[in-house]
Amino acid sequence: MATDDGRLKLLVVRASFASLGGAERELLTVFREWSKRWDLTLATLQFPKHAQELAAGLDIRILKPDKTYTPPSGASAEIRGTESKAATKEWGGISGLREAIASTDVVHLSVSRGSLEILPLIPQGIGIHYHCLEPPRWLHEDVLHKRIDGTLKRPGWISRFLFRKQRNNDISLVNGLLSRRGTAISGNSHWIQSQLSRIYGLKHDSELENGEPASRNNGLCGGPTVLMHVVDLSDWPENEDDEHISFPSVADEYVTTVGRISHAKGTWETLQSLKGTGLGMVQIGGGDEKDKKLLQAEANRLGVPLKCMPRLELPQLRKLVRGAVAMVSHAHGEPFGLTPLEAMLVGTPALFVDEGGFHNTMSKANSGLLLPRGDEHAWNNAYKTAKEPSARKEWAKNGRSYVEKGFTLKVQADALQRLLEDCMKHA
Repeated sequence: MATDDGRLKLLVVRASFASLGGAERELLTVFREWSKRWDLTLATLQFPKHAQELAAGLDIRILKPDKTYTPPSGASAEIRGTESKAATKEWGGISGLREAIASTDVVHLSVSRGSLEILPLIPQGIGIHYHCLEPPRWLHEDVLHKRIDGTLKRPGWISRFLFRKQRNNDISLVNGLLSRRGTAISGNSHWIQSQLSRIYGLKHDSELENGEPASRNNGLCGGPTVLMHVVDLSDWPENEDDEHISFPSVADEYVTTVGRISHAKGTWETLQSLKGTGLGMVQIGGGDEKDKKLLQAEANRLGVPLKCMPRLELPQLRKLVRGAVAMVSHAHGEPFGLTPLEAMLVGTPALFVDEGGFHNTMSKANSGLLLPRGDEHAWNNAYKTAKEPSARKEWAKNGRSYVEKGFTLKVQADALQRLLEDCMKHA
């Protein structure tokens, strides 16, 4: 079913781009390379205006509902698991989707609430790669059920009760996917690969490299593999004339942390790590107004200058990162970690907690530092080192070279191509 010019027909499925966080932005970025190789069609349930603006100019066909889709929400919807049923119904009503599925060579599913619910429309015999950037954390972990200071929003047993139906449904959908010949599942880091193995009861082969297909048994997937995130180097030039770019005033010396204010992103702990350092903190990504007030109150108590900023346009973000003493994160179980790579590209020290995907992203970079959570002495020394010109120069040189070798658009497209070809071969 390839096109007349021999290009593979690839159907990409991601249910929602509503939040337009790192995963959504990364997918829209890699489309720049994918569209050169494959004939792309994107199927989605939610593709709001800000996503459409980022997708402008991409050589890709987009299939979405004629009317804005708003999934069920609230306690009743959570308990009854109605969001999954609504998504299944909504997929079935998208004009042109069945025809696109019938003519596609292979399907790439990107994890999101509602993505797996498209499976009933995809017949046996079509290869499917499921890029599970992270198993749904609100179902399988408690990290998203905590306040910014780490305390539980409700007793753990209540959260487990509320989400039990959705959790069981997620496991059932993944099991159903992997019971089909020619399917594959991957995480965006070896950390997530291990999580997929644990949560879904799959064989774990930690030796698999980026884009290396897992073993198969009669065409069936033998376990998760890895398809890593990447960055577009052109989005992060080494040098830039940014004098004309403006944003609200910040402290003379500051660190940046990226991500919505939350316990999962470790915002509270990053703020506390700055006590007594003389550094301010610039948080990028916004958050709930109540959380902002709590964070500001803690900053006042600690004597740490704080500036909370919404999601920024890329030129503003680059300038802010370039001017920082360091890019910092205390995130809990971060799946991959694009922000240290972005910091490396513009020569800003990356100081990250040595956990989750950050370990996989940074451990071989020889740029910046991976640090133990809660070690005040280690973090204070890291902030001092990040100010030293010699350390900054060495880390900048090593960091950009590291990213250029292993995290480019081409690297990921090559890796995905291996996985797609394996799926088609065994479908």
